[in-house]
Amino acid sequence: MEMLESSRKFNGAADSMGNHAATAAGTLFGAATVGLFASAGSLVSWIVNSQGWIVFFLVTKPLIDLTWRWRFFEFSEQGVNIQTFVSLLVLGMNGVAMLFGDRWRILPRRVLVFLACATFSVMATPSSWAFNELLRFFAGVAFFYTAGPLLAEVKRFDRFAKALLVVAAVPLFLSFLQRAGLLEYDYWDWIEGVQIGRASGAYETPLSLIFLLIYVFPLAMYLASGKNHSLATKAMAAIFLLAASISAAFTYHRAGYIAIALEGLIWLYLKRGKRAVLVLIGALVLTAAISSSWLVSLYDPLRQALPGNEEITSDQFLRGRGYQWFLYLNSYVSSGPFHWVFGNGGSVIADLGPDIDYVLSPNEPHSDYIRVWHAYGIVGFSVYLSVLSQFCVAAIRRLHSPDPFARALAQMLLPMLSAFALLSFTTEPLRYPGASWYLFAIASALFCLKKPLASAINAPGTSATAEAAS
Repeated sequence: MEMLESSRKFNGAADSMGNHAATAAGTLFGAATVGLFASAGSLVSWIVNSQGWIVFFLVTKPLIDLTWRWRFFEFSEQGVNIQTFVSLLVLGMNGVAMLFGDRWRILPRRVLVFLACATFSVMATPSSWAFNELLRFFAGVAFFYTAGPLLAEVKRFDRFAKALLVVAAVPLFLSFLQRAGLLEYDYWDWIEGVQIGRASGAYETPLSLIFLLIYVFPLAMYLASGKNHSLATKAMAAIFLLAASISAAFTYHRAGYIAIALEGLIWLYLKRGKRAVLVLIGALVLTAAISSSWLVSLYDPLRQALPGNEEITSDQFLRGRGYQWFLYLNSYVSSGPFHWVFGNGGSVIADLGPDIDYVLSPNEPHSDYIRVWHAYGIVGFSVYLSVLSQFCVAAIRRLHSPDPFARALAQMLLPMLSAFALLSFTTEPLRYPGASWYLFAIASALFCLKKPLASAINAPGTSATAEAAS
């Protein structure tokens, strides 16, 4: 009996200990769950309310892109590297900011419509490459719905512009090292049968450097000319413009030369007037005359593209681009009525015969307009053009604003937009997040600018009426 009683006491104690252990475990699990949700809530609150992460990623992007060599593995036909992780992180954080915040609601919905059209095209004709392009596209335009309120305030914009120029000076310096022979070229080309190295600023191609320059050039011109900027800021911006011009020359990028020159002409016309434009044209003509023999050989592909020299379907038309355009347009036409309207989901030529000796690549049309048309059809292409048109109209309207910063923002965006649209004929800026981040972020600021006060609108001698009507 005593043993039985002892056994009962032991079992009772064991049950009691088990109950206490279960209670403690439950308490710990509950506390951990509450802590997890609290941490998640704090993180979401920080993403929604803080703008520091937006500045960080926008400013450090030129440095992040220098890590393109560090590829970890392949996934869905995409080499995964630090750029990939950053793009996905930025996409996720912008998604959280939109989901739990409401500042984006003041912005136009047309970009969202474009995203929806692209998503539908990919879902209708899914492929690994189509999903790859869609993620790149989402990452590239993500800042449109988050960066606007930050960049619409003049002091914050000035700090952003200065910081970006300092960071952009790194690839410029690396391009000078390449030119001096102290750093190996990453890209080689043939011009008149001679192999030459083309400065890329340690990026994979010179085009990556050009994509950066088309944004920092207008920013530098803004900082160099602003009445409220210090003498040190103006001097820094002027030195940057000189260094960037020399670096751009070393890229030997034909379309890049034209795009950057066009930016200068547009900005001077909007800021200084026709006389300043004529001065720049004179300087460009003098430069072209001094280096005429070199430019003639550099732009020989354009001469061959003139009527009567090469057929557009020739593999020599614009160094093979004509052949690429023909293949993609042929792929689009042969895809059928549904794909004419909604596209093929991705920019990959389906069922390309092995006997076709294509020049460049079956997944790079080397024209953003053809790429968007092929991937997202007439509907997606039309919405895309309407997005660019909306940016352009908004910028033109802001040119008449009584607010000096609103005018300056428009004077920067119009050259950027013009260069972006020009390069889209022979390159694919929308395909790469780094080439479209700044366009959509700065365009967003235009729609987040504070409206002028009624007193300013009605004041005599102001041109605010047009802006108020917009």
